[in-house]
Amino acid sequence: MTPELFFANYTKRHSAVPAFGWQVLRVLTLLATLAFAALLTANPPLGLQLWWGLAIPVLPAILIVAPGLWRQICPMAFVNQIPRMTGASRDGTLSGKWRDSAFLVAVGLFLACVAARAPLLNHRGELVAAGIVGVLALAFIGGLLFRGRSGWCGTFCPLGPIQRTYGHAPLVVVPNGYCPTCIGCQKNCYDFNPRAAIFADFADQDPRYAAQRRLFIGLLPGLIGGYFLQGPAPAYGYPLYLGLLLAACCASVGLYAIATSCFSLSPHRVAAVFAASALALFYWFAGPIILGTLATLLEVSAPGWLTAASRSVGVIGGAILVVASLQAERLYRAASTRTAEPAAASGQKTQLRTRFVRGQGAEVTDRESRVTFPVAKGATLLEAIEGAGLKINFGCRAGVCGADAVAVCSGGKHLSPAGDDELATLRRMGLEGKARLACMCRVSGPVVIDRDPNAAGGEQTPATQVPMVDHAPAAGVQRVVIIGNGVAGTSAAEQLRRLSPSLQINLITSEPLHFYNRMAIGRLVYGRTGMDGLQLIPDNWYTANRVEVWRNTIVRSIDRHHKCVSLATGESLPYDKLILATGAHCTTPAPDFLSYENAFVLRSADDALALRNYIQLHSARRAVVLGGGVLGVEAADALHHLGLHVTLLQRADRLMNAQLDREGAARLASYLEGIGMQVLTEVSVSRWESQADRLHGAWLAHGPCARADVFVACLGINANLELARAAGLDVGRGVKVDASLRSSDPNIYAVGDVAELPGAISGLWTVATAQAATATAAILGQARSYQPPRIVLQLKCDGIDLRSFGEVAAQAGDEEFTATAGDAAWWRLIVRQGVLVGALYVGPPRTAKEFTRVVQSGADLTSVRPALLRGDLSCLARVAVD
Repeated sequence: MTPELFFANYTKRHSAVPAFGWQVLRVLTLLATLAFAALLTANPPLGLQLWWGLAIPVLPAILIVAPGLWRQICPMAFVNQIPRMTGASRDGTLSGKWRDSAFLVAVGLFLACVAARAPLLNHRGELVAAGIVGVLALAFIGGLLFRGRSGWCGTFCPLGPIQRTYGHAPLVVVPNGYCPTCIGCQKNCYDFNPRAAIFADFADQDPRYAAQRRLFIGLLPGLIGGYFLQGPAPAYGYPLYLGLLLAACCASVGLYAIATSCFSLSPHRVAAVFAASALALFYWFAGPIILGTLATLLEVSAPGWLTAASRSVGVIGGAILVVASLQAERLYRAASTRTAEPAAASGQKTQLRTRFVRGQGAEVTDRESRVTFPVAKGATLLEAIEGAGLKINFGCRAGVCGADAVAVCSGGKHLSPAGDDELATLRRMGLEGKARLACMCRVSGPVVIDRDPNAAGGEQTPATQVPMVDHAPAAGVQRVVIIGNGVAGTSAAEQLRRLSPSLQINLITSEPLHFYNRMAIGRLVYGRTGMDGLQLIPDNWYTANRVEVWRNTIVRSIDRHHKCVSLATGESLPYDKLILATGAHCTTPAPDFLSYENAFVLRSADDALALRNYIQLHSARRAVVLGGGVLGVEAADALHHLGLHVTLLQRADRLMNAQLDREGAARLASYLEGIGMQVLTEVSVSRWESQADRLHGAWLAHGPCARADVFVACLGINANLELARAAGLDVGRGVKVDASLRSSDPNIYAVGDVAELPGAISGLWTVATAQAATATAAILGQARSYQPPRIVLQLKCDGIDLRSFGEVAAQAGDEEFTATAGDAAWWRLIVRQGVLVGALYVGPPRTAKEFTRVVQSGADLTSVRPALLRGDLSCLARVAVD
C-alpha cells in the first residue's frame, strides 16, 4: 500500500454505511446507553455486572481494530453533535488556556474514574448511572457552546486519550461522518486522519503538547497493573490504595522516560510497545472477567482452558498493534521524503504532517523570519507562504487586487513570468519591476522573498519599457477629472498617467481613505488588525504620479455645458474629459431597512467596521444574512468567523445560483451547514418584526420567523446614478455607454459598476480595470473596443475552494464533463464547439490549482478528453499553462 492511500484523510475515503444508517446506529447506541443507566439504577447488581464485566472491557478491542466505528456511534459524540446538526450550536472557539489544558482535563477525568472504581463505582450502580448521564450532558453542552468537535470529542472527553493510544494504528479506518468539511476546530485532529495523528502529536512544535501525550501512554501500563493487582475491593484503606496506584503510574512513566532518553529508540516505537503492554495487561485480567460474565448470563461454567485462553487475547491484540504501528511508521517515513501538501495557517488547519502529496517542490526563504519552506508542484507562492504559517495579506488570488505583493530578493528567474493582469496591477501600485504578486507566481527553483514589497535590497527587474509618448496634446486633452477612487477610478488614473506625463489628473472621492482592498473587507468584520494591509497603494504614489486627490469630498453637480464639476465645498474643477467611477450601493430589502441600528449592508470599510463595532458593543450572538449570492456567502462566513450563529436566507432555489449548478450549490450548502450555519433557500421575507429602533426578526413567507441580533443585507447592487441622472445623461440600470465606455455626452465616460454596457457583467475588479483601460485609451485618442476579460470567480472562504467561470448550464449540442459520484470535489466543464464556455469547481481548500490555471488560460482540452470522460481531473496538469 502506498503512503498516500494508507494516510488518506477522511475527505478521501468513502463510508460503506450510508449517512442514514449511521444515524440509526447512533440513536440505537444512545438508547442502549440510557437503558444501561436505567438498569444500573433499577437493578444495580445486574447493571454493574454488565457494565464492568462486558461493555467496558470490550471497548479496547474495538479501538484496536476500528476506532472510527466507535467514534461514529459513540453516544457522547452523538449528543455532542446534535446542536451542530440542528443549527443550535453557538460555534464558539476555545480560549488558548482551555485549548492548551484540554488533554490534561481529559486525562484527569479518566484517572479520577479509575481511582473511584474500587471505593465507589464498582459497588454503586446509581453513581455509575449518574456519571453516564453527566458525561452525556457535558458532551451536549460542549457541542452547544463550541464549534465542530472542539467542545468534547477532540478535547475533554475522558475516553479520548485511550482512543488515541489504542487506536493510533487502526487496522480498519472508518471515516469521520460528522464533518462534511474540515473546519480546523482542533490541532492534529484524530478524526481527520487517525493513522497520521500520532506522528503529528509526537512531532508537534509545542513541547508541552507532545509531552502530555507521551506521558499518558507511559503511565497507562502502570495504571492498569496498579488497579487490577490490587483487586476490585482491597482490604486496606483507600489512601494506601491511591498511593500504590500512583506509585505504579510513576514507575511506568519512569520506564518510558528511560526507554526514550537512554536508548536510541523512536518515540513512536516505544509508544507502540507501551500501548501493547497496557492492552496485554488489561486483557490478562479482563479476559476472564468477560468470560465469567457471559458464563453467568448463559448459566454455564467456563472450562479452565478457555479461561486461560481468554488471557491471551490482550497479547494477540498487543502484537497486532505493534505490527500495525511499525507498518505505519515505515509508510510515514516514506511519505516524509515527499512534499507535504501545504496546510493552512497554524492552529486553524490540518497539520502539515498529516497530509501527503507527490513530488518535491522548490524551496523559498522568507528573509524577515529566515524560514525556508517548500512549494508543492503546481502550488502558488501565496499558497506556500500560507502553508508555512507566515502572515500575508490576500484578496482576489487572481492578480488583480495586489494585496499579496512581495519583494523578490533573489531567484526571480525561478518565478513564472508575470502576465498582463499582474503587470497592470503592479504598475497601478508603483511596484512594476520591484515586486511580484505571490498568488500569480509558480516557483521552479530557490527564491528569497520579503513580505514587505517596499523592502530594500530586492531584485530590480526592468519594468516594461513603453515609449514615453505624450498622447494628451494630440488628443486635445489637458485636464481629466475622475469621480471615484475604487479600482475603476484608480486604474483610470494610473493608465492616464502612463499614457501622458503632462495631463492634469484630479481624483475625487467621498471616502476618507485612499484606495483599499474592498474584496477583503470581510476580514475587517472578524479580524483584529483593522485597516492594516488593506491599503493597496502607498500614500506617496499619488504625489509621485502627480495625481491630485480630493478625499472626503462630495461632488454636488456636473455642468456639462461649461465642462466643470461643482464640489460641496464651493469649489469647482474644470475638465476636458470626465470619468464617472462612482460605483454602486447595496440593495436593501425595504426602504427603511438601514434606519434600524442593527441593520447593515457590507459594501465599504466603514460598513464593515460599523458592523463589527455594533456586534461588540451589544454582545450580538445571532445574525441573519439576506442574500445567498457571492457577497452573502462571504458576509455569512465573516460573521461566522467572529463567532456568531448565522442564518443565511436565499430567495432562489440554491446558493450562488448564477455561478453554481445544483450539485455545486448543494456542496457549498453542506459545507456552510457543517461549520454551524443555517441555510434556507427558496425563502422570502414577508414582514419585519421591530421594536423602537431595532429589528428583532424577519418573518418568512412560508411561516417561521428568523430572529437575530444583527441583520445584514447582501441582495446585490444598484449603480450610483444621482450625478449622471441630474446631469441629463442617458441612464438605465447604469450610465449607458458604447464599446469605448463613452456616455451620451462624448466628453464623459463611465467605468466600473456605474457603467451599463450591453452584455458586460459588473461587480468584479477585473471588469473594472479592463473598462478603465478602454476608457483612458479612448480619451487619449487610442480608441479600441472593450474586450471582456476571462474571469474565474473565486469565493473568498477559507474552508472551501470554489471557482466558477462562464455558463452554468449546458445547451443542446454542448459536451459536458463532470466529477464522478462520491468524489471529494464536484466539478463541471462545458465545451461548445471545442471552446470551454463554462466551468465550476467546489472542493476542499486549495485543491483547484490546476483547474483554475486551465480555465483561466483557455487551454485546449482535446488531448485529455478521454480522462475527463472518466471523471479524472488530474489530467489537467498535462495541459495547464502558466
